[in-house]
Amino acid sequence: MKNLILAAGACAVLLSAGCAGTQRTVGGQRIVERSSSSQPNWQNVPFSESREKMNFSGTVKNVADYSVGLRQAKAEALKNVAESIQTRVRTEFVENTRGSNLSTEDLGKFVQDGVAMVADNIEISGLLPVESYYEKVETTTWGGVEYSYNCSVLVELAVSDYKIARKRAIEGLADEARRANNKAAEETAQELLEKLY
Repeated sequence: MKNLILAAGACAVLLSAGCAGTQRTVGGQRIVERSSSSQPNWQNVPFSESREKMNFSGTVKNVADYSVGLRQAKAEALKNVAESIQTRVRTEFVENTRGSNLSTEDLGKFVQDGVAMVADNIEISGLLPVESYYEKVETTTWGGVEYSYNCSVLVELAVSDYKIARKRAIEGLADEARRANNKAAEETAQELLEKLY
């Protein structure tokens, strides 16, 4: 009888020790799969630029479906395209229209219209997907495990395409000013073309 109690106690200790080794914290996460061995450098940089190209990235986390995650990451990258280009155009227009013959109010409208026109002239189809990256994440739940994805997409726009869009927009502003018989706005647009091209 004594041996039976010792054997039962030993089994209980071994079983509890074996189960304790595989327990994980509820809510704990770990990456179980990656598209490459390490995270790319561009993943957390929404916009970067070189002499020949502009790169835009988008990232989404904890998406249940891989393909939906990639589409959402691409949409996030396109949002970064729009925001970055609007900021850049606004800066270029403001810097290059200082001292023009436009009133402050007209200059503000000129810059605002120019930003909108450049954004409209950027060909989204001209954006080239360069790279994508994903991580499959396992999350421990009370009922077992659940899987989700962290997805990132990098797209590229040639600087030459950006400059073409910007030039079309400035020419459009000049035409619009000409039609409205606004000589000051037309001259400002022509001066801007001369400074930038």
